[in-house]
Amino acid sequence: MNSMNCQQFREMLVSGANNLANQHEYINTLNVFPVPDGDTGTNMNMTFGSGVREVSKMMSESIGETSKALGKNMLMSARGNSGVILSQIFKGIYRSFTDKQDVTAEDFCRAFENGSKQAYKAVMRPVEGTILTVIREASEAASRYFKAKKDCDIVQYFDALLISARKSLEHTPELLPVLKEVGVVDSGGAGLVCIIEGFWAYLHGRPIKLADASDKEQAAERGYCVEIVLRVTNKDHDYDSFRTVMGKNGSLVDCVKEENEIRFHVHTLKPGDVLNRSQKEGILESIKIENIEIEHNVKGDYTVKTVENSKYAIISVVNGKGIEEMFRQLGVEHFVFGGQTMNPAAGDFVSLIKNIHADTVFILPNNSNIIMAAQRAKKVLKDRNVIVMESKSIPEGLSAAMVLNQEAEPSENEDNMMEAIREVKTGSVTNAVKDTSFNSVAIHKDDYMGICGKEIIASSKDLKDVTCKLLDSMIDEDSSYVTVIYGRGVEKALVGEIEKYVNDKYGLDCGVNDGAQDLYPFIIGVE
Repeated sequence: MNSMNCQQFREMLVSGANNLANQHEYINTLNVFPVPDGDTGTNMNMTFGSGVREVSKMMSESIGETSKALGKNMLMSARGNSGVILSQIFKGIYRSFTDKQDVTAEDFCRAFENGSKQAYKAVMRPVEGTILTVIREASEAASRYFKAKKDCDIVQYFDALLISARKSLEHTPELLPVLKEVGVVDSGGAGLVCIIEGFWAYLHGRPIKLADASDKEQAAERGYCVEIVLRVTNKDHDYDSFRTVMGKNGSLVDCVKEENEIRFHVHTLKPGDVLNRSQKEGILESIKIENIEIEHNVKGDYTVKTVENSKYAIISVVNGKGIEEMFRQLGVEHFVFGGQTMNPAAGDFVSLIKNIHADTVFILPNNSNIIMAAQRAKKVLKDRNVIVMESKSIPEGLSAAMVLNQEAEPSENEDNMMEAIREVKTGSVTNAVKDTSFNSVAIHKDDYMGICGKEIIASSKDLKDVTCKLLDSMIDEDSSYVTVIYGRGVEKALVGEIEKYVNDKYGLDCGVNDGAQDLYPFIIGVE
């Protein structure tokens, strides 16, 4: 194939998107930390899939117009760091295709190299051994092949691109020691390779079809969030089988069994099927169903509350009703729903900011995987004064919101908020999603883990034991206050024991709050 027209280009994009959708759950498992936030595959799938769905409806015969629409839609749909970087790769690609009706292998050479450069420019501190390395090494190697081989066509170019991308991906553990320790390749790089594999398959006459499992991804983006507390009456109940069945009904976010009670949270397109199946297992003690699309579009309980002509406004990303209330008590009135396993898109921030009447808007992402999406939104809204604070946790966000001074200048507030963020240590307790070993800590699936920053402190089946060990690692002679935020299903008696532990052992004040967050029984801040 010496040249590609727009229809062929769209069909190639669909093949790449389908391959990513079919394999995104596997990509999620490549997470380094064994925590329930391995969502790289989901974020990339939602980012690229959204763009491809949009351009597949277009009737344009111009690859330039089509690729531009793809890039712009991906930018607004970009979720997580991996999704943002992927959107930047395709932004570089579409800029190379401007005014192109058809494209050649030489055009693809320039496009992928430009995509690599654009991705590196978008990251403040590029890290090798990631998707950045894969796109750079693959595009450079494929370009060398094109220049060395006379009459190289598009199929041959993608042959070289795929071989180089796979080789680069396999080498990522040698560049990032943490990947090597856990025994995985970079998940973002793996997602990029999936897309290129889909392109390659189309060019070889074997376009990838979408598997039925894609319904799970649709459920994660446009379905329903179903939370159920189920009391099991059969003492021989097969818990593992139940988890498998619920996973087939949608995307199972979490599922915890305590004695004869099961609490689970699933995203599904068919909530009725989940309810009917659950009734066969026992007695439904509590049911909560919410439309995910409404939450993603910042509607429902996360309504915009406009303050006309105000000097400042803060947007905070929250993942629980109790956490939202903690921010409200500090004067925050604008919220985006998200966090671990459900990263908001850049477009979520853009839509919200357009409806806020304030001279300066501060964004508190409260998660390291949301910061880049917030920064993309800031770049889109060039006519607004938007300041993205690099808060990587809920305690950091709370500390930043606490020091906002309505009388101070924006730069002074930014400095003070960053100082408040730096003075907070954040810890969390969650369940391990797989067996592994990290920094000599043996971890077993479903065990509780205490995590401080990027270090796993302890792992055990005993929630109190892990939480106390985590506190011991965080509290020192300079500590003055401890904030404990407990999640769904945590017993009040245990919360009281944790508070007493801090009071008795360290003599520190301990603020206890019901965050109602999923996945994390405890989120802890130490100042």
